[in-house]
Formats: sequence, structure tokens, C-alpha cells
Amino acid sequence: MACNDKNHEVAKGVREWKQNGQCQASQERTAAKTGLDILYASGIDRLTSTTDVENAEKKIASLMHFLKKDPRAADLKWSLFVAASNTYRFDSCLKPFPPMYIKNECKDIEALRRAIEAVPPLPMLCRELGEPNTYEAYRETIELVYWVLLRLREPYIKSVQKECYDSILRKVPFEMPVATPNLIFQVESTKQSVAEEKWKSSAKGHATFYAYHGSRLENFHSIVHYGLQQNMCKRSQFGKGIYLSSELGVSLAYSPMGYGWGGSLLGSEISCIALCELIDHPDVKRGDTRDNAQNTLNDSVGGRIPDKYFVAINSDLVRVRYLLLYAQDLPTSSPPDSSGLFSWFKQHKLLTFVLGYVVLLASVGLTQNKQVEKYYRLFIQKAGFE
Repeated sequence: MACNDKNHEVAKGVREWKQNGQCQASQERTAAKTGLDILYASGIDRLTSTTDVENAEKKIASLMHFLKKDPRAADLKWSLFVAASNTYRFDSCLKPFPPMYIKNECKDIEALRRAIEAVPPLPMLCRELGEPNTYEAYRETIELVYWVLLRLREPYIKSVQKECYDSILRKVPFEMPVATPNLIFQVESTKQSVAEEKWKSSAKGHATFYAYHGSRLENFHSIVHYGLQQNMCKRSQFGKGIYLSSELGVSLAYSPMGYGWGGSLLGSEISCIALCELIDHPDVKRGDTRDNAQNTLNDSVGGRIPDKYFVAINSDLVRVRYLLLYAQDLPTSSPPDSSGLFSWFKQHKLLTFVLGYVVLLASVGLTQNKQVEKYYRLFIQKAGFE
């Protein structure tokens, strides 16, 4: 997905921040601006009011705890929000929309995008939250991140341990060879979830099964919070409904790499697949049956549903359980060994190439020099090699 100019500015700032390493210690901050200071100096306007009833200290403590507890899950949730904010289809993708950027019933998307530009990488933000007077100085940034990560409690996203990946992928055995996801996240509903209770009620007396759903990255903010909605699905070749597949490779084709957020721990370009649990109900049509009532929809223009495809015509029968993430350039969690000559060559590849080229030219030149050849022969004779 093409990135807009604002995304490029964020990505550029993040690259500079990564090159500079960690933030300076607190005693050095009196002499130089921190990353947050620089971002805040861009001239964003403060919010004049807030509906939050929690005091600033409680918000900061809650936000710090959330960012430290599961940084990758927090980063994913924020990245999906940013992707939805930066698409031209924000009116349909950015649901829910932050209420503090709705003025006179109009969504102020430009003000929201400016606020997003001011948000530093989340690990950096977490460190800055521990500094005094942070809330007064960076109120808008804190309020926005707090709303996305903590106000939107339903559902809860958490990282899955690497050793559990195989058991999750075995829920839908696939035949086509496909790359393993870089990361997997579980999507859990709260105990008070009305949608989850409705799904469980509908599932009584029915079996359930799993299938994959692919979509563009900017759609996943609303998918996570509102579930897959039949009226939002654009595909209708085999009838209107939510399209899913038992093959991960099939769903991957509908989930191209998209630009999430330049400051992301997951990389700026990611692709997302939803692993969903479906109720085996007559309103879930499937291509792996010979029953015409179950493999063909009345409004289909392409005939029967293909094998390995499912079409749910009732949104209440589908629940997102996991998010499979593919990252273009996932940063490593542990820093590489920076000691030794070999490591120096790896970190300075261009300089190493230039030095190697110079050595090659010097070697060729020396072999053509008669004086060098004379001294070389003299050395060979004295050394007794002839």
C-alpha cells in the first residue's frame, strides 16, 4: 500500500531515533531536547477538554503498565489504528473513532493525523512517561494513546508464545505450502462481552470449526473491535457474505503487505490474517459439500462455492480468535554481537566493499611493476624457495 507523506516523515524520524540509540539520561535532558520534545515542538494543539474522569497519575501508571506487560500486542493495536487513520477510506475503516477529534459531529481527521505524527515509538513513550510533568507537557499524545490502548478494552489482544504456534495452526490443517506467520496474537473477549455471549448462545447445539479470513491491513482496526460484518465485505462472486478459507495461502492473497506505522516494533510493513471460529450452521455455506442448499447462494454469479471456501451470511456466527502477522522486516529482539573484526565488517558493508576493491586494484598494479617483481625474485632466492 502506498504511503502518504506523513507516514514517510514518521518513518524517517524513527530511523533517526533508532540510529541515535536509547534516550539520554535524565541529567542530560536539561541540555538537550528529548525525542518527545522534538515531536511536540511541531505545533500540535492541546485538547481543551476531556471526558476522562481518571486523574493524570492513574492514566500514566495504567499506560506504563500496559506498555510494559505486552509491548508487541500494544504495538499491534496501535499500528492497526494508525493504518485505519491514514487510509482515504477512514470513514468506514476507522471505527471506533476517537471522540476527542469529533467537532460539531464532524470527524477532524487532519487533526488526528497530526496527533499521530507526534507519537514516538512506544518503548520511548513508556520511558518518557516516568518523567515528571509529562502529562502537562504531552497531554494530547497521552490521551490519544490511552484511548486506543486502554479505553478500547473490548477485545483484549495478547501475544502468543512461539511454542504454541503449531497447535494454533493445526486448528485448520492446510495442504498448500505457506510461510509460517512471524507472530500470532490471541483475541480474547471480556466477560461482559455482549457479542461473545450472543455467539455462545447461537453455538448451543452446533459444532464449531476454524477458518482463515484475509483483508487489507487498514480494515483490521474495525474487524478487531466490531468483528467481521457481512455488509462490509466487498466480495460477492459466489453471493454476499463473509468469505473464509481452510487454506492459509488462499487468505494470504487477500492480505497484501500494508503500511502500519513507522515507529512500530513489528516493522512498518505488515500483513494480517484473522483465524476465526465459526458455528456449523445452515447460514454458513461451504464448498466441500455436495448439498446444493449448502454450496450455492441464491445471489451467486459464479455458481457453486469453490472447495476450501466458506461464506457466512450471518455475522453473528463468526468470531475472530487469533491474528496471524506477517512482517516485512521484523526487528530482532536481541541485539547482535558487536565485538570482533568480523562483526565490524558486517556493520560496515559498503566500506568493506570499497576497501576490498582498493586492495584488488593495488594487487593488480603491483604485479605489473618491474621493481616489485625484481625485489620479489630477490626475496624468493634469499629465502631459499628456488
